[in-house]
Amino acid sequence: MITRRTVLGGIATTVAPLPVAAATLPPQSPEERLEAAVSMVVDILREMNPGPDAEILRQQYSSYVFVGIKTPPKPVEWTGPGFYEVEWKRRNGKLCTPIFWLERVEYKTVPGYYYRAETRWRGRLETTTKLKPGAIKIIRKADDYGGRLS
Repeated sequence: MITRRTVLGGIATTVAPLPVAAATLPPQSPEERLEAAVSMVVDILREMNPGPDAEILRQQYSSYVFVGIKTPPKPVEWTGPGFYEVEWKRRNGKLCTPIFWLERVEYKTVPGYYYRAETRWRGRLETTTKLKPGAIKIIRKADDYGGRLS
């Protein structure tokens, strides 16, 4: 049989304050607490984005803190003729990201397609290049590009 005294004694032992380890540590300064918090955020971002291509950006000044992650842009699909920013490796091996007017052209003799890429300067056609789909990666459609056709 459980008596009232047994129940109250059990409650008193569970409610009794436990010794806290933090009470024995010296108090941290606000700068140390901020540094610990920023380090924790950086660790969380690394955990959320484990890839080798994710780069942690960290800027810390006396008035603000910025912690972010820089990831490469995800390629988009071609959705029709227009200006597109593409990632393209030139013949000399240099990687560049120009903005081309892209049109998709079907081959006449074999199945498949290629992109006819036009560069424009002040609205005028400057050069035309033939690009294979595997040679470029479309980064984004540049609807805001200033060299629109008239």
